[in-house]
Amino acid sequence: MAAKLIFPLYSLNSGLEITPEVKSNIGKATKAGIVQLRFFLLQSPDAAGKTTQIKFQMEPWEAFDLSMRMTKVFNEGGKEKLIHKFTPGEGPEIVTSVTIEKWERAGKSGLGIAAGRGESFISVVNRL
Repeated sequence: MAAKLIFPLYSLNSGLEITPEVKSNIGKATKAGIVQLRFFLLQSPDAAGKTTQIKFQMEPWEAFDLSMRMTKVFNEGGKEKLIHKFTPGEGPEIVTSVTIEKWERAGKSGLGIAAGRGESFISVVNRL
């Protein structure tokens, strides 16, 4: 079995791992590619039980769409957002969003990539 490819990005207090994976359907002889984004904090959770990671899974076409949106935001500025909605069984709907935004300060620029779910929010700022 080959080692899992993980592409990490780190910020001052947070990080982002981008992992391509293959998901097999045991009932059928099919395989499907997915790309997982795992946003995480580089600190221990506090006593209040603050969320320390948010995972966001995308199909290959969504990952391609996200890369095109990142290129557009970097070239033209502005902000782009991807939203996933999921209802687990009888539970409440879970909404997770990934936002891309360009930043510029003191002659430097880059992209801010953030994930939000409910009250939890993790942002990774990278210089390009």
